[in-house]
Amino acid sequence: MLGVQPTREAHVGLLLLHGMSGPVAKPVPSGWTRAGFPGTRSFCARASWCRNPCAGRPPAYPRSGTARILKRPGGHSGARSQREPTGRKKPRCGAFPPSGVQAMAILCATDLTEGSRQAAEVAARIAARRGLPLWLVHQVHPDQLRVAAEPVREGLQALLREEVQRLAPLGAKVESSLLESGSSGALARFCEAHEARLLVVGTPREEPAALGSGVSLERIARNCAVPLLRVRDAAPFEAWLTGARPLRVMFGVDRSRGSEAARRWLTELGVDGPIELLAGHVYYAFEQCRRLGLPTPMNLDEVAPRIEAVLHREVAALADTGVAPRVHLRMAVGRAADHLVDLAREQEVDLLVVGTHPHNALGNLASVAHHALRLAPMSAAVVPVSPAASHGEAPLPQVRRLLVATDLSPLADETIPFAFALAPAGAEVHLVTVIPERAGAELHRDLKQRLLERVPRGLEPREVTTRVEVLHGEDVALALVQAAERMDAELLCLGSRGHGGVREALLGSVARKVLGLSRRPVLVLRPPLR
Repeated sequence: MLGVQPTREAHVGLLLLHGMSGPVAKPVPSGWTRAGFPGTRSFCARASWCRNPCAGRPPAYPRSGTARILKRPGGHSGARSQREPTGRKKPRCGAFPPSGVQAMAILCATDLTEGSRQAAEVAARIAARRGLPLWLVHQVHPDQLRVAAEPVREGLQALLREEVQRLAPLGAKVESSLLESGSSGALARFCEAHEARLLVVGTPREEPAALGSGVSLERIARNCAVPLLRVRDAAPFEAWLTGARPLRVMFGVDRSRGSEAARRWLTELGVDGPIELLAGHVYYAFEQCRRLGLPTPMNLDEVAPRIEAVLHREVAALADTGVAPRVHLRMAVGRAADHLVDLAREQEVDLLVVGTHPHNALGNLASVAHHALRLAPMSAAVVPVSPAASHGEAPLPQVRRLLVATDLSPLADETIPFAFALAPAGAEVHLVTVIPERAGAELHRDLKQRLLERVPRGLEPREVTTRVEVLHGEDVALALVQAAERMDAELLCLGSRGHGGVREALLGSVARKVLGLSRRPVLVLRPPLR
């Protein structure tokens, strides 16, 4: 029994990772011997990274090559020590390499099945295109090693070495690692330790209709802070990376941080090869009527054209990656995820991309990431929110339309020049005021004339377009927020204090309410002290 080598079907792991090789192995301390495969670099992580040698405990996350097994004379083989520590107690010496030795990588998780082999090929081609190393990782639960641990390890490591050799001709530097852990967060920590830029997985051999592998992948996507690409068919990616044809991608768009992270990732993906981008958005008619301040219709077909005219402009701007996308809208009844997957299927796309952040303004994509991984018949990618702004990696926002509000009082009017100063060349500025009820045509003309008189002079060289509008509503803050949605304003500007015109029109209480209601950036301007 001990001499039987495990087959590819003997063990199912979680992932296959692509990464960069670690530091050069340090000499084995005296009193220690190698017990691995020929050519395998073995060293004790705690002995080489810490001053005090450990009792035969190799790193839980090997930096390169196959799993390392150290054996102390007269001691155990170290098999138990390779298990990842459980519970919240941190080990005295970290399983990760010290800071300064990490490098960016592509990671691919494999269960050594045909689906994972296709995913590994895609990961290797992307790694070669980007000039990054690839980590091929197989995760095995320690319980699977209770019987015949050493032969099982040797068999799995041999399969990983075969996979590394198979991928070598694709041009990427490939490393492999056998990750012995039962923790659902082990892969996330491996990704963090190797500064992974992308995690690639294949289709599990058995895929239940409801739970099972889909839940596991959703958990991985939730735990990992890197984009997760699930490959169902490698052929479209091979044709794309070899320049045979563009990759046909549908981007599930909403106005969320996750969607913005997905857009940035698509921009990065476009550097690897040409992309044919389709922007898909699923909306609910009654929700959009409330957002845009439209009357609730008796028949949804009556209001759909007005809603879609606004949504088409918004979605096109949100999905812009440098190439104008083709926008596809779908009115939903029921779960938004099902409609988006159906839309992607109808358009015969190669890849469906969504962000994983919960929904907001154009929302309802909260559960799409889970269902895209589980149900989409095409490959799918889920992109988590990343602190790009904290690292200085967030792109500068483009402000094309501004909404500037005033109650026509002298104090509130002093903020208007500051708001116009923020408008870049070619921008469109909507200068508005709010009255509580509909007025006659004469009052409308008078108010519009008063607004035009407040437009700063000298805007012609900057080609700034100004539009004036009189809004109606008992709730001033709500009227401003709804107008900003209809106009698709990237920035809403208003004063912090104002007296005159409409009572409480732009008092501090209204400014605070606008900040609470608006899902778009709001800039509250306080006039300078005189």
